[in-house]
Amino acid sequence: MRAAVLNGPRDITVTEVPGPRLPEGWALVRVAYNSICGSDVSLYNNAWHGTAFPAVPGHEWSGVVEQAPPGQVAPGDRVVADLTLSCGQCRWCRRSQPVMCPGLREFGFTDPGGCADYVAVPAANLVRLPPDTDLLAATQAEPLAVSLHALSRVRLAPGETVAVLGCGGIGLTLLQAAQVAGAQVVLAVDPLPGRARTAGLLGAGAALSTPEEVAGWIADAGPDGLPDVVLEASGEPEAIRAATELVVPGGRVALVGYRVGRQVELESARWPLKLMETVGTMGPGRFMGAAAALVARGALRTDLVVTDVLDLTAADEAFRLAGAPGTDTIRVAVRADGA
Repeated sequence: MRAAVLNGPRDITVTEVPGPRLPEGWALVRVAYNSICGSDVSLYNNAWHGTAFPAVPGHEWSGVVEQAPPGQVAPGDRVVADLTLSCGQCRWCRRSQPVMCPGLREFGFTDPGGCADYVAVPAANLVRLPPDTDLLAATQAEPLAVSLHALSRVRLAPGETVAVLGCGGIGLTLLQAAQVAGAQVVLAVDPLPGRARTAGLLGAGAALSTPEEVAGWIADAGPDGLPDVVLEASGEPEAIRAATELVVPGGRVALVGYRVGRQVELESARWPLKLMETVGTMGPGRFMGAAAALVARGALRTDLVVTDVLDLTAADEAFRLAGAPGTDTIRVAVRADGA
């Protein structure tokens, strides 16, 4: 089968590799599409954790089951999958926090992922989709699960107001997930004007790009008009500082995006003086099933998020485009054998 092999930093070759081995209880899936997220780009740039080269990247994939043990899925089923492979027994696994498992493995990072014609995963990781589900749209089930996990962690309630900082794939999915949860997205910010415009199309009350615009919005809103919850999706130090300025006194900030090795400096008094709560969040938690159901019923405008589709043979170009997006690029997907 073909696989995009990341041999080292910014070095991808598409080559023939042996088909996956299937341990007991595992399934073989013919990959349709794999979308590229910021963590994949960090891996490509050697700015990630928990992996070693060579690697077959990709964890936001969809496909069709080829082989499976008897149980919840069968050959021909359309599926997505949880990327985590954890022990299931430690304190974090028991608390539905598998990304904290000391023995954690992740498909696309420590184990071969979806930038290939086929991928092997435990059948228990698979989520079956309705037979008419658009498989390109289904790639966004994993980022939606990340978003649902973040909203759960920050305890977002219906009727609350929200700001989203960073309008890439995760940010735009967070924006839509917040709306599905009954919140009002009053502000979205991204330094790329095209992404900010897309946030506006998706229903953000204000969609801004410059620090000056954000400062003016804060001044106009006043303390009572600031959002109850700020969802920070970029991991950039400037955006994290902005999140702490934007949130209403007594409000909550969820740090969803992150950059390995980047540092942010903030006055320690900001938290107690503003009665501000900050929550870190990572991974899909146990929300893949709920996310897949929402995507399958068309609850998300994935067509505004996945902007570019390239063939698996152009995987290196796809990763370069995802890492240095043009004006209209948000999420880049790779089309594999099962599309």
